[in-house]
Amino acid sequence: MKRFVIKISSLLILTVCIFQSEQINAQIIVSPSGSSGINSESAGFYYSLPRNLIKVDFIIEKNKCYKGPYSEFAPKILGIDDVITKDETKYSLVDVIVSSLTEPDPEATFFVEFDEKASKEDKSLIFNLQADGIILSANDSESKGEQKTSFTSKTLVNGNDTKEFQYYAESNLYQKVDTIIRKITIDTTIIRRNLLQSTWVDRSPEQKARAAADYIHKIRESRFNLISGYQEINYGSSISFMDEKLSDMEDEYLSLFVGKQIKTLEEKSIEYLPTKENTGLQLLARFSESSGISGIESKAEPVQIEISLVGNSNPIANRNSGKNKIVNNLYSRVPEYVNVKVIYKGAVITEEKLLISQLGYISVVPISKTRLIFDANTGMVTTVKRD
Repeated sequence: MKRFVIKISSLLILTVCIFQSEQINAQIIVSPSGSSGINSESAGFYYSLPRNLIKVDFIIEKNKCYKGPYSEFAPKILGIDDVITKDETKYSLVDVIVSSLTEPDPEATFFVEFDEKASKEDKSLIFNLQADGIILSANDSESKGEQKTSFTSKTLVNGNDTKEFQYYAESNLYQKVDTIIRKITIDTTIIRRNLLQSTWVDRSPEQKARAAADYIHKIRESRFNLISGYQEINYGSSISFMDEKLSDMEDEYLSLFVGKQIKTLEEKSIEYLPTKENTGLQLLARFSESSGISGIESKAEPVQIEISLVGNSNPIANRNSGKNKIVNNLYSRVPEYVNVKVIYKGAVITEEKLLISQLGYISVVPISKTRLIFDANTGMVTTVKRD
């Protein structure tokens, strides 16, 4: 029994000696943020590993329809039935672009404590961080690390967003001339005197519509005479310019009857944070032709996002929870490839393959006599140089 107790005591002493030996030779001690073992007065700094958000950009065509002031007279005067009968706004999906954003992961933030008992040579360490605390390199004096950001260029070209009808502001009055016959009777003689009385009265909407229709016919006649060579004048290249301007005038007058549509492109962005608990098919937003993109609380058609893991990080054996204190090592990430699909009305409208760091695993890399460079977007070690 005594021999057994002596063996256990020796084993405990040996374990303590090994732990103390590691502490004595330690350059750094890395602890998870918020752990109880961090001394607030210790010399050190915090660094973070990145996490990735999925950014979904919806390119939406906004079509504003404006009723023409003479739309009710279009069938009668011009014989046109296909006209805009009310003011409304319609939305349609043009494109969906999926990309990723990077930010520090609050669940993967660590405190690096310097060992004051280490030798002067062991204390010579260099760490490079981004402004937001994401680690770029460690113990590397040759490179400061570079943040690589991927982006998609989008150019939205829009026209003038105005519903003004250019030729609508015409005179609302017209001159009305009445003939007044005055009879003057002298004895048996009757004298008739005609008097002209001029007054200005308001035009009725139909009169205005007929005046606009007359302009349309005049413009069409002028265009015909221009392109048929009726005037027998060589206008040269300016004939195209004149024809274009006449065509624009005709369209503006026609818009008084058929209405006007103004189409613009808008971009709505939604950021989605994937975790291991919310992969699969998830509700992202809602969309309708009358209101466009809206929140998930509305009753419009659902827009879903489907995230499926490829599984490239499954064979990695050096996994870590990132919750333990480590000595002379740093935490890094092994990201996971995922397939991202955006689904609307049961159809896949876009699909993209992305690296999502937090869906992978946390790994441990040594720092003693080793130069490390991290990828700022994934937290993966991209360069290892062993001295």
